[in-house]
Amino acid sequence: MALTATDLFNDATTREIGGVGPDQVNLIVSDLIGVQQMLSAADPQINNLSDLHTHVIINQLNEEIAAVENVNSPTGTSILGTDLGQFVGRAINDIHRDIIDIAQGDPGVQAVFNPTPLPPLNTPAAPFLDNAAQTAFVTQWIQDSNHLGQAAITIENNGFTGDIAGLVQQIQTFENNSNAFDQSQGSLWSARFWNEFRSDGTAGTAANALIEGLQTHNAGEVNAAAEQLAANSADVAGNNLMADGGSYAGVVAAVQATAVTPAGGNEAAGDQGGNAGGNQAAGDHGGTAGGSQGAGDHGANNLVADLTALFQGGGQNGVSAVLADISALAHGAGVHGNGVAMLLVDLLTGAGPPAQSSGGAPAASADAGHADPAPVIQHSAFEHMWHHA
Repeated sequence: MALTATDLFNDATTREIGGVGPDQVNLIVSDLIGVQQMLSAADPQINNLSDLHTHVIINQLNEEIAAVENVNSPTGTSILGTDLGQFVGRAINDIHRDIIDIAQGDPGVQAVFNPTPLPPLNTPAAPFLDNAAQTAFVTQWIQDSNHLGQAAITIENNGFTGDIAGLVQQIQTFENNSNAFDQSQGSLWSARFWNEFRSDGTAGTAANALIEGLQTHNAGEVNAAAEQLAANSADVAGNNLMADGGSYAGVVAAVQATAVTPAGGNEAAGDQGGNAGGNQAAGDHGGTAGGSQGAGDHGANNLVADLTALFQGGGQNGVSAVLADISALAHGAGVHGNGVAMLLVDLLTGAGPPAQSSGGAPAASADAGHADPAPVIQHSAFEHMWHHA
């Protein structure tokens, strides 16, 4: 009987549990390439969420294959443009478990690919403590992940009329910035979040599906991509903490409560500038000359009010609101993309606990999945894997 994609993946799981030594690399890579080829043949087009989940798996396999191929390389070897340092094994663990979680959470995927679940971790993984740069980036990334999908659905609901090209450009910028930031971090942070942020990870796969759905007027693909982008941002928010130890829950709640409209008369979510004479969508980040501002707009008055509330004991929701206000003002001043993140870094540095070096292990983190100080290269067993909630 011919082996299935499930058979090949389960074989790779068994081999990785024992540690990816030099004698196992080619066998594991062969298994994973076989899985990728079979899934690509079985599901060539994205029309719904199960299709998109399958394509997320196909693309994440690119990352896992590259990591396995380089797991025994000298520390510092770049893998698909990212220096994971001594944490290559962690990347393999995280991607492999994530692929299993995706399949086990979607019966539609299981119809073509049903890998055997791994036992749960003995100790639940604690959220990763971001540094100031990562906090600024993740905050903006959560907002954009949701707003871009909301704007695409609005265009879909309007019969695919509107400035599709403009929104596509914004989605491409989002994808490129997400990929570039993850590559710039490297080490443990990238090993943990590679498969969420990169162009060949969940964010990039969903972003490309959103673009394709808009351009081909495929409503099923647009809906699936928007849902996946929002779910991915919520997953990251739940698995991370801000530099001051606070939660991103307030950022997620705020962005999901807004309503946005696509570019073309009103500004789309993620728009980075001021629109002379136009009306801003709720949640838009910018200053409008001569127009009315939507209910979700963040301006200078909001910043003053939110800072006052924070100083009066507003807690983590207050921190989230201030970050959103500063991000909005930066956009209105013409600071875009990674420039916003760096502006927030300058403001945040020194305001919380000592910042981590980019991509380094969080000194104060109690994360059972990340705090192991020993190098994890050839012998990365699955008991150290981060489990996605």
